Amino acid sequence: MKTNLPKGLITPLEAKELNQQFVKTRSKDLNRIVKKESGNPKKEDAISSWFSLEELENYIAYVKEEGTKKGITVNGLRVYFGAYSNNVKKQDKKDLSTVFFAPTMAKPATLQKSSSLEVEGSSDIESIDALNGGTFGDPPSKEYPAT
Repeated sequence: MKTNLPKGLITPLEAKELNQQFVKTRSKDLNRIVKKESGNPKKEDAISSWFSLEELENYIAYVKEEGTKKGITVNGLRVYFGAYSNNVKKQDKKDLSTVFFAPTMAKPATLQKSSSLEVEGSSDIESIDALNGGTFGDPPSKEYPAT
């Protein structure tokens, strides 16, 4: 069975360039915020999050199953950036950045001025839980490629 290549693949060099640009243009400011919020001058923000293939496969299966139960056709996952607050269970994550996945569905078609139906993209499905809980790189500021 041949695997269809996903759209949006980038080379390791392109991934490295994206990560270096993030570090160059954002990580110093994020680290400054984390140091201020945490009161710890040595604490640095996370610049990566790791999820096992099993976690992602299980989440995709869960989302599809929940969507079917609710009569919703799940069409994708949106990745959001977030930050942990004082209410986080693991206090070592407090003030750090994170990412989480939220399932999406197609927006209902709308009638446009041209009288043709168009789908306007995807909207989040709030009735299905999002996925968080990835682990940070070690150290959290480890750049791509992590080894």
